[in-house]
Amino acid sequence: MPRKKTEQSPSTLRWIPAKGLKRAYELRDAGETLGSIRWRGLFGSIAEAQYGDQRWTFKRGGFLRPRVTVREASSETDLAVLEFGWNASGVLTTSDGARYRWQRAGFWSRRFVFTDDQGLELIGFETAFGIVRRTGNVQVHGQARKMRDFGLLVTLGWYVLMLITDDESSAGAAVI
Repeated sequence: MPRKKTEQSPSTLRWIPAKGLKRAYELRDAGETLGSIRWRGLFGSIAEAQYGDQRWTFKRGGFLRPRVTVREASSETDLAVLEFGWNASGVLTTSDGARYRWQRAGFWSRRFVFTDDQGLELIGFETAFGIVRRTGNVQVHGQARKMRDFGLLVTLGWYVLMLITDDESSAGAAVI
């Protein structure tokens, strides 16, 4: 659970489905496209993400120790790894040693957040379900938008939230 919040009101960005593409989303701010995520296929976990001129690939792996690896789009070297623990929480560690916590905002919450090592909430994510596809709001707290890793965090957070939502949908469908 996040321990601290910033003093300023957060600004809000929005993830929306990309027109005409399946498993693709655009990050919008007042009509301007800031970034995108596009899965390479209808199934599987490999996705390509972009924010400004930065480009990455994300890939889920591991069974007993689930994780998501982040690579620059043209590289085979991990730039960052998000390792998961219990209740879909985890720690993102970048190759230069920066660390961010990924966690639910509350035990039953559908809202997830990235925090810094001191527990300060940086970016919050929440899904909304449309008629056919999901959309979501991203709350950006304080100076998070000026952080060097902002683009990575805002795209990776949506990617992970979509994986979690897909997993929950599959589990529910298996029960029915």
